[in-house]
Amino acid sequence: MEVERHKGRVGVRGSRGGGTLAFAVLVAAFGAIACGGDVSDMPAGLQSLVWVTVDEPGNPPDVNGRGAVAYPFRIGRHEVTAGQWVEFLNAKARADRDGGLWNNDMDITRSGPGMRCDIRRDGTAGGFVHTVAPDMANRPVTHVSFLDACRFCNWLHNGQGEGDTETGAYTLHGYHGTDGRRIRRNPDARYFVPTDDEWYKAAYFDPRRGQRGGYWRYPIRSDEPPDHQRDSPRGANVYRDGLYEPVHGATEVGHFSHAVGPWGTFDQAGNALEWTEGLTPPFLRHLWGGGFHMADGGINEPAPNRFYTSVTDAAGIGFRVAAACDGHRADSGAGTTEPPPVTQGFPRRPWLDPLSGRPFFPLAWFSYASDAADLDQLAAEGANLVLFVNAPCDVDSEAQTTDNIGKMRDYLDHAERVGVRVLVQIGGWYGAHMRGDDAEIARQRRFVEAIASHPALFGYQLYDEPEYAAGGGVGVEEQRRLREFVGAFERLRDSLRRWDGNERRMITCVFNLVPLSCWTDFLPVLDSFQVDRYPLDKEQAYFGHRGDWGPLMMAWSMGHAAAALAVHPQLRNPAPCMQGVGWLHTEGGELGVWRDPLYEETRYMAYSSLTVGAWGVFHWIRRFGRPDSPAILANVARLHAELRSLFPAFEKSYEHPRATVRHNHETLTRGFLTDSVADVTTLLLEDDEAYVLIVSDNAGTFTDIELRLTLPDVPDRESREARVLNEAWSRSIRHDDTTGEWVIEKHTMCFGDVNVWMIPKRR
Repeated sequence: MEVERHKGRVGVRGSRGGGTLAFAVLVAAFGAIACGGDVSDMPAGLQSLVWVTVDEPGNPPDVNGRGAVAYPFRIGRHEVTAGQWVEFLNAKARADRDGGLWNNDMDITRSGPGMRCDIRRDGTAGGFVHTVAPDMANRPVTHVSFLDACRFCNWLHNGQGEGDTETGAYTLHGYHGTDGRRIRRNPDARYFVPTDDEWYKAAYFDPRRGQRGGYWRYPIRSDEPPDHQRDSPRGANVYRDGLYEPVHGATEVGHFSHAVGPWGTFDQAGNALEWTEGLTPPFLRHLWGGGFHMADGGINEPAPNRFYTSVTDAAGIGFRVAAACDGHRADSGAGTTEPPPVTQGFPRRPWLDPLSGRPFFPLAWFSYASDAADLDQLAAEGANLVLFVNAPCDVDSEAQTTDNIGKMRDYLDHAERVGVRVLVQIGGWYGAHMRGDDAEIARQRRFVEAIASHPALFGYQLYDEPEYAAGGGVGVEEQRRLREFVGAFERLRDSLRRWDGNERRMITCVFNLVPLSCWTDFLPVLDSFQVDRYPLDKEQAYFGHRGDWGPLMMAWSMGHAAAALAVHPQLRNPAPCMQGVGWLHTEGGELGVWRDPLYEETRYMAYSSLTVGAWGVFHWIRRFGRPDSPAILANVARLHAELRSLFPAFEKSYEHPRATVRHNHETLTRGFLTDSVADVTTLLLEDDEAYVLIVSDNAGTFTDIELRLTLPDVPDRESREARVLNEAWSRSIRHDDTTGEWVIEKHTMCFGDVNVWMIPKRR
């Protein structure tokens, strides 16, 4: 049967198909149904939005620093249900696009079987009707993004019905981007997504525990893990040797009626993951409470979120609403302080030449179908390295192995003649190590041992974006698959080390932008990595024509990547893959937009990455089935020539700099990516003749840039001219006898400017 409730009535579908029945059938099935479209007064049989009060303002934090809240507030007894969400949709999404408040991933008939809340849409734009089956209506709504949750709170704030979704608790004005930093609770918010501390206090803090109150380990008033017993005081919908509810994933809210939190909440352990306002800058939102697919529903930390942004609407993610108490303002203060940039004091471990052991600065291309002619062109453009993507390295049979060894050695021979080193991509080799295929592994060994002594061989590229092949997610099964995948990489890495005795051979892979993936899981098995720059959001910072292709994102990504070196001592500095140099991809094309960049844009991306922890430059992509662009190749050659002129300084001082620099714009004032990229970033190097100071403006126009340097090898204190590399201007640099620093006089920089100052050691 199917009965729909329009214009403020909840649409409820029968659990077994059929035609539309009269309203009386719904009354018979569910009892009397209240009118008015109030999610706090749902029809009989459907869970209403019910509140519990979390009191004891000023409570102490837990030992991990979480849970202190200075004001009383209310929080939903249950997670927001699919039935309540249908009420919202039928009020506010009758003309909404797919991917807005409703998306087809909610609907099993459109997106296939899975753990979905199964909210369906019928009709045409302006008259969409949303329904949910009775057996799903009281389960948590999922595939709801953080911004969707904010819009629901705005709707509650504005009285439901036709209440606005774009203002109120949060000021959104139609925003659908990933930049979470701008989404902050307004001071007069009546209903809102809880903060980490609000959610944590409601889940764990018990004023009756101890003299001043205390915290439970699990949000069911227990220090013992949850179990699967419905009538147990520790019952919870978490993963225990399998799913508790293998068909739907989530149970009806309050299913474990004896497992109650200290303030009267249900399901803060397990069921659906729940959004909070917590933010890992710039846009990774926090998730709490575990889920039906997670093994532990209440460890006192948020779920490990590597890629869920403000617009993620994934399976198993829902939310619970919090609310202000009468007479009390629940001002979260979210986003009022910015974290320090992670790019300060990054570790410096450059790539090494496998033959000499000296720092090797890659000026590299990814080349799909490289050959002798391609190597000749690479050398002419000033490249010193190629990542050979489709290298002849398949070893599916003995004959193929023999043939590919010959082809690979011929390629390496030509590379040696033209002075180009080779990273060989062996992207499928991990499979044999995952399967334990000893015969294929033996052929891999024969291949490596046949080329391992070649002087043109730089190393081995394990994979391009392994995070996608490994999959994502925080559930037990997703994490198991990830561990298996990383384990195969580790075994392959160990094999390569045995087969090729040169420990300086680089073992690398390519990641998508970090930290938006499970890339951190792969770091222990790599020597270094490259990072692609893909578009994320039209609202992000940009340089040039397209706001969704911001080169600043590479510096942000490089900053996070360089910070990872502090906890992975074997890693070498990462390298940027500058995809802005692609060709002939157009709007609406299947592969997105890879446009001809301005030279200055590419140059800025390279240098800004270097100032925050990168090493070398990779360009993307050659021999990809499209004609070369003479303009792009000329620009890359120009950039390579400039960077080559700095090789002596990179080699001499990148790893152990003696000179230092400070300036007057180390603040973080951008509205985007400011957790990693300060307004102005610098890298100070030296060679035998001069100091080389790279300065990148990542923020805006500054008319008062002042640079103060300590230069230990300047024998006198006489002022001199500091010139800007390849530009026709300079500034005076004088010695400040008070501080002992050298000062480059004030000057102007604009966003996207890069100045490479050449400061002579002797006049």
